[in-house]
Amino acid sequence: MTSIRSSAAALRRCVTVSTLLGATLLAPTANAEGWLIDGELGLSTGLEGGDDGAGEIEWRRARTRVSAGVEMRSDEDADQGYHFRAFAEIEKRGSVGAELRYALWPSNKLGVFAGATGTVTPETLFGGVFGGRYLIPLGKRAGLYVEPSFSVLPLGSDLPGDTPLYWALLSAGVRLGL
Repeated sequence: MTSIRSSAAALRRCVTVSTLLGATLLAPTANAEGWLIDGELGLSTGLEGGDDGAGEIEWRRARTRVSAGVEMRSDEDADQGYHFRAFAEIEKRGSVGAELRYALWPSNKLGVFAGATGTVTPETLFGGVFGGRYLIPLGKRAGLYVEPSFSVLPLGSDLPGDTPLYWALLSAGVRLGL
């Protein structure tokens, strides 16, 4: 009688372990978190300022630049995300650079951001950037953006003397949900 009870208990344990193992291995993976990815293409211009050599900041028109970027937000927390943007200045002596940003979206149309920016060729400039962004929806997955930003670039080989360079830019472009 004892051997029958021990055999039944062993069989129950085997069935329980097999069921749990089978359910674990055969269950599909949960897609609890994904990424919302938006791509964009735009143009920027504005003002560029720096020390004129006399200890005063002189402002002039900034070179026009074309930019392309990607913003990634979690689908569980879509009001904040990370943004990478590459740009190329297309006037005079062109330069190539990038921005890495952290963005907050208090509403679906209005956002703010802060991050790092700089150029890498032909000369280097590095610093911080902050700004705002307004989206104009064009359907469910597309829109236009307008974005004022301000950058302070205290590091690099293209500085006007020993003082930072300043960019006050206005960007506009197209944004698409990918």
